[in-house]
Amino acid sequence: MKNHTKLTALLLSAAMLLALLASCGGDRGSTPSDPTSGAPGHTDSGADIDPVKLQWGYAPPANSEDEKWHMQVGDLVKEYTGGAVSYEYYPGGTLGNEKVTLEGVAAGTIHQGSISANVVATVLPEFNALCLPFLFDDVEHFYRVISSDEYYDKMNEIANTIGMQYLGEDFYAPRTLGTKASVTTPADAKGQVLRVMDGTIYTDMMDLWGFGSSVIAYGETYTAIQQGVVDGLENSNDGNLSMKFYEVIDYSTQTYHVFHGQPTFMNLELWNSLNSDTQNAIHQAWKEACAVAIQELPELYEKQFEEMKEHNVEMIELTDAQRQEWIDASQPLYEKYRSVIGEEYYDWFVELVDAKR
Repeated sequence: MKNHTKLTALLLSAAMLLALLASCGGDRGSTPSDPTSGAPGHTDSGADIDPVKLQWGYAPPANSEDEKWHMQVGDLVKEYTGGAVSYEYYPGGTLGNEKVTLEGVAAGTIHQGSISANVVATVLPEFNALCLPFLFDDVEHFYRVISSDEYYDKMNEIANTIGMQYLGEDFYAPRTLGTKASVTTPADAKGQVLRVMDGTIYTDMMDLWGFGSSVIAYGETYTAIQQGVVDGLENSNDGNLSMKFYEVIDYSTQTYHVFHGQPTFMNLELWNSLNSDTQNAIHQAWKEACAVAIQELPELYEKQFEEMKEHNVEMIELTDAQRQEWIDASQPLYEKYRSVIGEEYYDWFVELVDAKR
C-alpha cells in the first residue's frame, strides 16, 4: 500500500509538471518594466494560460515562522502573476526530508523546495559559506548580501548545474546554543554533547568549540534531550519555540553565530518553461519579501527572546569579550572550508560580505 501511495504521488507530480510545461511556455527574451503588467496568465505570445498550483515542500512544521514567511511569498507570487501561479504547501517534511526534497527538486518530482544550506552543501559545497559562524554583523547585513543581484546571479550559476533555479530566502533565524548547563565561552563546552544538523560544517564547528555532537533527526531531538542521549542542541529561538525544546533545555546562549534558513529552489526545467513575465514576477515577489523581512525580523527576534524567558529558559547574552572568544575559536573553520567551498567562490563571497557592511 505504501509503495502504491508513493507511485501515485510521483505520477501526480509528473502529470502536474507536464501540464505546466505544456501551458506555461513562451518567449523568455523580453524583460517587462512592471512584473504585474498584463492580464492573469498573460504570456509573451499574447495567449492566456490556465492557472497552475505548484508543490512547495520544506522541513519546518506547520504554523512555524518559516511557513508563515513562505506563505507570504506565495501570496505575493500569486498576486504578481495575476493568479497564474499559486502554491500548495507541504510542511514538516511531508514530501520527504531535506535530502529527499533536494533530490526531488533537481529531478522534477517536486516543483519547489526550501532546503537548509548545510544540506544543499552536501551537493553544492559553495552553500557551506552561509554556515560559516560570525560572518555577518547582524540580520540587516545578512539580508543586504542575499538580496543583492550579484548574489542571486551567482547562486543560479551554481544551482543551474544540478537542475535547480535559486529563488531566494525569505526567513532566517539566528542560531543559538540550547543546553542543560550554563555556557558563556567555549571553555564551558567540555563534556556536553549537542544535537547538530546534517552536513559536516556544524559537526566541525562544535568540535572546535569543545562540544561533542550528534546528528539526530529534528523530530527526534526532543526525546533525545529528554532521555539524555544529548545534552542540548544547536538551534534557534524560533525552532526552540515551535518544537517546544524549551521544555527540555535550561539555558540558551545567544551566540547568533549563523543566520540559518532554507534557500528555496524551483526545478530548472519548470522554471525555464515559464514566460519572462512570470519569471520576473516571481523574482520581484521574492525581492519584496526580503525587503519586508529586513524591517520585521529584528522585532520578531526580540519577541522570541522574551517568549523563551517566559518558558523559564535562562537567556545568556554575551559580552563583546565573550563573543570574541567564540570568534577566535572558529578561525580554523574558515581556513578549512575555504578549500571545501572552493577558493574562488569563497574569496568572491567574503568580498561581497565585506562590501555590504
